[in-house]
Amino acid sequence: MPPLHIFGRIGQPVFRSLILSIADNRRIRAIADRRGLEAGADRFVAGESLDECIPVLQQLGSDGMRTYVIALGEAVHTKEGAAEAARIYEELIPAIAAEGLNTTFSIKLTHLGLEVDRELALRHARRIISLAATHSAFARLDMEHSAVVDDTLAIYRALRSEGLENTGVVLQAYLHRTMDDLINLLPLEPNVRVVKGAYLEPATAALQRKDHVDVAYDQLARTALTYAKFTAVATHDQRAIRVAADVALEQSSEFEFQMLYGVRYALAQQLVAAGQPVRICVPFGQDWFVYFARRLAERPANALFLLRNLGRR
Repeated sequence: MPPLHIFGRIGQPVFRSLILSIADNRRIRAIADRRGLEAGADRFVAGESLDECIPVLQQLGSDGMRTYVIALGEAVHTKEGAAEAARIYEELIPAIAAEGLNTTFSIKLTHLGLEVDRELALRHARRIISLAATHSAFARLDMEHSAVVDDTLAIYRALRSEGLENTGVVLQAYLHRTMDDLINLLPLEPNVRVVKGAYLEPATAALQRKDHVDVAYDQLARTALTYAKFTAVATHDQRAIRVAADVALEQSSEFEFQMLYGVRYALAQQLVAAGQPVRICVPFGQDWFVYFARRLAERPANALFLLRNLGRR
């Protein structure tokens, strides 16, 4: 097993490309599937079924955490695949509502057929978000790779124009375009989640250096906290959290911090103890490996954690 400092010598884009290529390797995915979440991903994924996920949501709630749920799945390329993905949410939303949990939902439009047909994804998203509204629930459109940003924002605008207020969108700070996207959304009084960005993007589309991304993130979060209706500040970076908390206090902003299940939970607990609102992203589902690989690509230590476990079992 290579020592951690070796990963530190690899440029972040190269490291991310390496990990994401591993996610596409059929042999490695087959090993992970055979060994299941016990290979190490159960630290970050709350089971393969809703029955496994609900106790996690309940425990987080008892710790004072808000939660949001992702039904894991990758882009589909058939109408049948999109319909199946939509069906998962149509079963998930009422089941979660019946538990009385402070839980919202996150939806990937490529999982609903965005790369098949934009209108198809819009129809599925409309049904899901309308269903969520009947249960007084919120469902956010996730943001994915740069090629689908325009379509994602168009669907968000369409849903809002139809009166669906219980939805929001995600903005990725590392994309060159994102500040303009936020400014153009402000007339809608949007609910936005601000993230740094987890996809491998070329320099023509995105910032490549971590310090540049950090600056862009602070600027995006500050603008959202000042002008958007609600801002979810999604980060585990304590410096960025301090900056956002100061801006939120200064602007009397409606906001919350958002963090990933299995990542820096002690920090989340400290924030809650200090009176800050925190919502934890809780992913579940059988199609967990690619999601997990994206999390690994963000931090070398997590990659070594998985590789060591795969080697042991």
